[in-house]
Amino acid sequence: MHTMRPFFRNGGAPVCCLVVLFFAAVDAQLGSVERPVCQLAEALAGSVESHIVEWDNQIDIGRNHSYNCSMYVEFVYMSRDRIRLELEYVRGNFSAENEMYQAREDAAGGGSATWAMTHMSTAASLLSAHLHIHGVLAAARQECLSDNLQLLFLMSLRRLKNLMHSQLRHLWVVFQGTAELFRPAVGRWLAEVVELFEADLRTMETVLQNWRAPELSPPANLTANDTSPSAARPGPPLPPFSVREPDGLSLSTLEVLRRDTFEEWELHKPLVRAMLRHVLPRDSHLADFCAGSGQSAMFLNDTGLVAAYAFDASPNIRLLSKGVSDHLRAHADTVMLWRSFDYVMCVGETVDKYGDDEWAKFWLNADAHASQGVVVKCDPAFHQQVLDAVARSAPALTLNEPLTEILTAAGGEATTQRVCVFSRNAEVVE
Repeated sequence: MHTMRPFFRNGGAPVCCLVVLFFAAVDAQLGSVERPVCQLAEALAGSVESHIVEWDNQIDIGRNHSYNCSMYVEFVYMSRDRIRLELEYVRGNFSAENEMYQAREDAAGGGSATWAMTHMSTAASLLSAHLHIHGVLAAARQECLSDNLQLLFLMSLRRLKNLMHSQLRHLWVVFQGTAELFRPAVGRWLAEVVELFEADLRTMETVLQNWRAPELSPPANLTANDTSPSAARPGPPLPPFSVREPDGLSLSTLEVLRRDTFEEWELHKPLVRAMLRHVLPRDSHLADFCAGSGQSAMFLNDTGLVAAYAFDASPNIRLLSKGVSDHLRAHADTVMLWRSFDYVMCVGETVDKYGDDEWAKFWLNADAHASQGVVVKCDPAFHQQVLDAVARSAPALTLNEPLTEILTAAGGEATTQRVCVFSRNAEVVE
């Protein structure tokens, strides 16, 4: 059991400021002596401001290029370890108070769970500060970060972002009238936060075993506050960030991670709904050859009406999507999957950059796996190119103009994207 710590270590600034302003206005009108409650509010607000100063100091220290990379990496590790320790204190405080409230409820029945918000809000404030501080530091001292450290920081950002969203969902439990579920949820959330930081620190220790600091040779006129890079990063030089792989078509690993982290995948929900209503028979099987991390396939599978399979050309997509999408280069390789599908789909942005060779290979693979038809993006800029490629590589597929107009209209007037439906049947089904 952790030692009890004082509550409201980092939280409560907005409320305290309002209290200060309210009583300041009252005192100005009544000319009274400052009340004790106002003094308490000022003390609480002052403690929050002191934490803000400490966080600003962390950024100043981390951005100080007069410190070599070894000192910087050690500072980042110790900062994360301190956050982990603070989170353990919060969890210990919550556990101790939770036991006390459980004893009261057993004796008197009932009880309030609103006190648990204090602990969750305190931990969420620590997470928010950590995200801001280390986001700045990682960008400011890139010369000190190896490939593995950069990947670790990005994956940690992704998981912490999900935890912050989870905290908001837990708060909603209180407002929807099920506060009795909130307290155990807070306990699980705090445990998950602490476990995440412990896992990050263990991974960072493993990474740093093979990390080698670059030689630091700062210029003679370098000042303590100079933020310009002063050394080459450890390991081989990093290639410039690119959205796509060297082939210019498939998305790069970092771009997939970035889109997952900030939820920037385009789901095409109106299009998918229109496909369910007008194109896909119930219990049919669909293969998405341009699926990204598989968001559209998951949406279709969640309906229970069809079975969707996700594939993408990004080299590490199976690992990045946690098995949702499989690696498949339908535009470059001859593909032979374990089964055929009723429909093949490809409406991702990758097709915008297909040339004649890529379209020819895609239609050969789509024709070999689609028993009923193919749904593909065919914007006006390359619409004729798509029609020519179908005529050469998949002549058994014909443009279904009624369904094409329905799916294109499903995107609404705000989009210029055009989607074409090619049917295998000789008769075009409206």
